[in-house]
Amino acid sequence: MDRENLCKIIKRIYLDKENEIKGRIEEFRHIGTLGSNEDIFFELVYCMLAAGTSAELAFKVHNILRKDNFIISANQKQIIQKLKTCYRFYNLRGAYIYQTREHFRKSFNFDFKKIIKDNDSSEGRRDFFSEDENIIGIGMKVASHFLRNIGFMEYAILDKHVIRIMKEFNLISEQFKISNKVKYIECELVLRELGECVNLTMGELDFVLWYYKTGKIIK
Repeated sequence: MDRENLCKIIKRIYLDKENEIKGRIEEFRHIGTLGSNEDIFFELVYCMLAAGTSAELAFKVHNILRKDNFIISANQKQIIQKLKTCYRFYNLRGAYIYQTREHFRKSFNFDFKKIIKDNDSSEGRRDFFSEDENIIGIGMKVASHFLRNIGFMEYAILDKHVIRIMKEFNLISEQFKISNKVKYIECELVLRELGECVNLTMGELDFVLWYYKTGKIIK
């Protein structure tokens, strides 16, 4: 299979799912523009949970942590205990969430909107979340996922489904691995060129590729 075949598949899926995809993107933009700083943090937590597990499970756990603003006020021990009832990586991810929350609270007054406004370039915005050593558990993929989920459509979320498709259609080699930031950007550029050929943003393209592999439109 090759790029031309993939382009045909993408166009067909997008035509069929356009309204659903646009509706989801509008929800994301609403969070980024009209949502509270807490709403934006909830999206960050979801993306942290989704790394290394299924989107469905992450969504379920995210809703548990979000209920009654638990994740905003709980201490690290309470977060870990809550995660232990519903999530596999409860110790590590619980510590990540708590320590990242406290860093944003102490260093930035929990003002995500100001952070995003102050980092107004695509590269700078993602680097802020992926390279700060105090923002734990967030690399290029999670930062891209988070920014897409608050309305920025210019990032590729290079998860296993997307990488698998890129290999199946010979966009990258079978041996290709994303081992660092340079490799991530290298792979993202390939996907960006594909998006330009089918006239879709990275965010739109991600929904289409996910649907192609899973039959679902998910966060």
